[in-house]
Amino acid sequence: MSKTSLRIAFRYLFSRKSHSVVNVISAVTVAGVAVAVAAMVVVMSVFNGFNSLIASRLSELDPILKVELSSSPGKAFADADSLAALIESLPEITAATPTLEQRALAVIGQYQTPVRVKGVCINSYSNVAALDSVIIDGHPWHDFHPYAPPSVLSVGVANALRAPVGSSHLLHLYAPRRVGRINPANPTTAFRSDSASLSAVFAVNQPEFDADMVYVPIGLARKLFQFSTEATAIEVETTPETDIGDAITAIAGLIGPEYTVLDRMEQHKSSFRIVNVEKWMSFLLLAFILLIASFNVISTMTLLIIEKEPNAYTLKALGASSGFIRSIYSFQSVFITMAGALAGALAGSLLSLGQQSFGWVKLAADPASLSLSAYPVEFHAADLIPILLTAAIIGSATAVITPCLTTRR
Repeated sequence: MSKTSLRIAFRYLFSRKSHSVVNVISAVTVAGVAVAVAAMVVVMSVFNGFNSLIASRLSELDPILKVELSSSPGKAFADADSLAALIESLPEITAATPTLEQRALAVIGQYQTPVRVKGVCINSYSNVAALDSVIIDGHPWHDFHPYAPPSVLSVGVANALRAPVGSSHLLHLYAPRRVGRINPANPTTAFRSDSASLSAVFAVNQPEFDADMVYVPIGLARKLFQFSTEATAIEVETTPETDIGDAITAIAGLIGPEYTVLDRMEQHKSSFRIVNVEKWMSFLLLAFILLIASFNVISTMTLLIIEKEPNAYTLKALGASSGFIRSIYSFQSVFITMAGALAGALAGSLLSLGQQSFGWVKLAADPASLSLSAYPVEFHAADLIPILLTAAIIGSATAVITPCLTTRR
């Protein structure tokens, strides 16, 4: 009997109704479900595009691998030079260099701004990060001043300080004293200071670098922040043929659990986490809209039950049970919901693929000031699984509610 009720429900889906308004309402119901599902596909594809955009922007100044303390990421650890040499001895590694990153105050003349000072080994840092390729003004590490080491400023710092790159002006850096006594009568003793010349400015269109970063030789950074052999990280470059997972395993086995080895994705996991949270929150909001749209299915089924009431009496006269008739309308509600869901999934997939290939929808801003002109979209077929599963669950719920309508009639 279930096959028979399924065939009757399928026939009801496409058969003409005696009242054209029933056909119109049925079409509107399917369209409502389709629009909600298409929106879910498009929105998830947009967030996939932002994820890929973030990943594509991690190659300029981020090392392939980064070693930090497991217990206190970002904190300084001792004997960094020796540890870097030990890591560099691995056959999978081509370069390993210590870096020291701390907060400070940068001052040029009457201008000042808080910055992140990153001390690097200027002779080997180019082996792990492509700083030279993102310079927009000046010459990196060129000695413009005989008594001050060079520095490389981000575009945000350079703008905030009105930095005259390549001149005799100096960048003055101030940091709180980490060790030693402080004279309360002289507040300036609470700070240490040092100076650097202005050799270059860089820009990578990443706020975490462009806003407040200053690169200096690691010797200057260690002197300013009162360190000797310490570093906050060791940045690592692998050989081209080395698998990243194998390199992480080799380094972790060499240095032990005290340190954590991060790949490029893990170095920016907070950015990816934010995008993923926004993606699934948007999914839940759109699923709620789909649930609201499914209420139209119940309304449509009410009209259909009234429309097919004579048919129901005929089926009962032929020996059909009430359960058989209820199953017809249950299948019918599932068909309506899934027809809209499949149509929406197809439309959303085509729209996403079209935007991904042709960039139909442009960003509303001056193209000259943007690094991309169209919304980034990346369609993943796997996203259709939770979307269609949600539609199927909602369709099943309407299938449970629909027989209650037949029981009352």
